[in-house]
Amino acid sequence: MSNRVVIIGGGIIGLSCAYYLSKNGVEVTILEKDDFANACSKGNQGWVCPALHAPVPEPGLVGTSIKWLMKKDSPLYIKPSAAPRLSGWLTQFMKYCNVDSFKVGEYALLKLSRSTLDLYDSLEEDGLAFEMHRDGIIFAFLNETELRHKFDRFQNISKIHGHDIPVMLSGEEVRELEPAISKDVIGGLWLKKQRHVRPETVSKALIEKLISLGVDLRTKTEVIEIERQGNKVSAVKSSKGRIEGDIFLLTAGAWSGLLAKELGYSLPVQGGKGYSITVSNPNLKIHHPLYLGDSKAGISPFFGEIRMGGTMELSGINTKLDKNRIQGVRSSVTKYLIEELHGDMEMEWTGMRPMTPDGLPVLGQVPNWTNTFVATGHGMVGVAMAPATGKIMADLICQGSTEFDIKSFDPSRFQKAISHS
Repeated sequence: MSNRVVIIGGGIIGLSCAYYLSKNGVEVTILEKDDFANACSKGNQGWVCPALHAPVPEPGLVGTSIKWLMKKDSPLYIKPSAAPRLSGWLTQFMKYCNVDSFKVGEYALLKLSRSTLDLYDSLEEDGLAFEMHRDGIIFAFLNETELRHKFDRFQNISKIHGHDIPVMLSGEEVRELEPAISKDVIGGLWLKKQRHVRPETVSKALIEKLISLGVDLRTKTEVIEIERQGNKVSAVKSSKGRIEGDIFLLTAGAWSGLLAKELGYSLPVQGGKGYSITVSNPNLKIHHPLYLGDSKAGISPFFGEIRMGGTMELSGINTKLDKNRIQGVRSSVTKYLIEELHGDMEMEWTGMRPMTPDGLPVLGQVPNWTNTFVATGHGMVGVAMAPATGKIMADLICQGSTEFDIKSFDPSRFQKAISHS
């Protein structure tokens, strides 16, 4: 195997790939246009919850999303002014909002995610120090139908894939575990084996480990051109000079599609913008991560802080923070609590999750290019899937195959590469 791998993109996926490649004895350079793990890897909920993994396009979503369009606190929001630019991607997305596509995608994600918790344990065993909580996750519901639907789904997933068996909770039982929960919550579920991490601490631990392994980490290094020879990439030109390599791996999140165009490869990745508010020294105590079932918002307790987040906004590739969406997150969360959550300091954040039309990641070799690979499109499960993705990409690059079933994540499944001209 050629020994110099250049990774383009330094979010948690790129960092994880660099970790597993360097553990395989590969010489790795990782290029990041900003600071490492400063985009979607930074302000998310940090849920490591393999039982939750499912594609975003789901049956009935098209009709529901039309109703949600103008609601500032809706779980999915398509910005009307961006809709014309997104029309091609949205047309593809809508094709996957059916039962058959959802089942295929859900099966692929749940099968892959069986390894998630073991892989996180192995990171700790290798000396990576990060904030991880093993308290499970509690789902709180205002609506009996939603509660029953979720319970049935998790029971089914448990039977087929061996994931967590859900524990049904009454409203009072939810409040015994979480006294800050409002009387409006009629019941809940507890998945006891699920976890959550402080995502920034995972990224920091990976960076420290990569430094110790001798990985060449380059920040503020934006790739502006890709050099090619035949069906191989030979080098990239960056804002800080030319970088040669033997193998190239594209892990640039929501920006991956723009770089893929340089290779004549059509990669339909859009930014699914999420929002969060991190509250220091909060007025309420929260002990478990909470999935607020009817609004699809979430709360994650960390050491000394609480993060509330949610929404999926499709407004193109941009990092503009919409205050209405932040307020929407606050409103969604407040419905479930005895009072509004606030603290000494509050950090508002937005980040773009890389979204594919079928809601599944893109993992493997770029079509028609012998030395170029891609790993992106993880949507809302990037933190949870980062170790598995890193291992898969290291397997493919170092051995040419992987033990994981990744057929559903094939990079050629949307549109084939066009040409090398």
